[in-house]
Amino acid sequence: MRIKIPLIVLVLCLVLVLFVPTPRAQDPAPAVPPPPPAGPTVGLSLIVTDKDNKGVTSIRKDQVRVLEDGVEQTVLGVEADERPVDYVIVFDASGSTKRFLLAILDAAKLLIQNRRPEDQVAIVRFVNSDTIEKVHEFSSDVTALLKDLDSSAFVSGGQSAVVDALYLSTEYVAEQNKANDARRKAVVVITDGEDRSSFYTQEKLVKLLRETGAQVFLVGLVIDLDQQGSITRSSPRQKAEKLLNTVAEESGGRVFYPTDKKELIEATTQIILDLRAQFRIKYQSTQDASKKGFRKVDVKFVPAPGDEKRNFVTPPGYFVGPPIPSDKKSEKKKKS
Repeated sequence: MRIKIPLIVLVLCLVLVLFVPTPRAQDPAPAVPPPPPAGPTVGLSLIVTDKDNKGVTSIRKDQVRVLEDGVEQTVLGVEADERPVDYVIVFDASGSTKRFLLAILDAAKLLIQNRRPEDQVAIVRFVNSDTIEKVHEFSSDVTALLKDLDSSAFVSGGQSAVVDALYLSTEYVAEQNKANDARRKAVVVITDGEDRSSFYTQEKLVKLLRETGAQVFLVGLVIDLDQQGSITRSSPRQKAEKLLNTVAEESGGRVFYPTDKKELIEATTQIILDLRAQFRIKYQSTQDASKKGFRKVDVKFVPAPGDEKRNFVTPPGYFVGPPIPSDKKSEKKKKS
């Protein structure tokens, strides 16, 4: 049997087909701007001390507040920094430290004998700008280090070049295991701090410290320096202390001013603790990763009710940028 469809139905179907919209590609959605580049993940050294300036071996994440260029950052973690250390022991062998020489050697021996198995130690002896000598290259051989230290136990005449010794020793440690971020860098200096004949300026030294991130720990034997100054001129002791304080602050290290052998050994013991028992703050910077140069960081202690007072020692910031080109002038000044 044939089914007949009324003519009017056919007409309506044709009209509907004509007016059904033809499928077509949708207009592209407006482009979403890419998120700003994330800043670097920052690892910042932290030494914690108590009210008596003695090292402390515990701290909580909630007690740490970090600001970068004035902007608060989210702290990802605060952990014990157990990385091995490459450190240079630098001692002043100029005539002005003669009466302390045996105590200086005892302190240097403590630093060598208390190295951890994976730490590497070098020894540098300095007098003036022309006498900055590597007594022993980086090594983990305690016996060899002690032997060469003993052989360098003499003083020489000359105008002290403290800044030059610091500058070249910082370059030296920065080059050791340079590609290995899993190692820390430090310089330990025993000196009276009186700089008389350096080629490098204090400003260049600070710039190098910021670029390399090396920590500097200093024992300032300033007790014999003249304290007499004037309204227009700082005394030799004031100048020495200013230099040593600046180096410690700019590197996130510490400075000690012993007045006798007992205090010198105590200061050395504290430096050994600082080398071993410090922390590492980690945070994701909110600043654009393309921003190069030095970024100022301020780390504050935030106590909870009942917490004992703690002092934080950190570098004043960190450097973002390409590797530092070698300084040809300094290469000429290095002694083998």
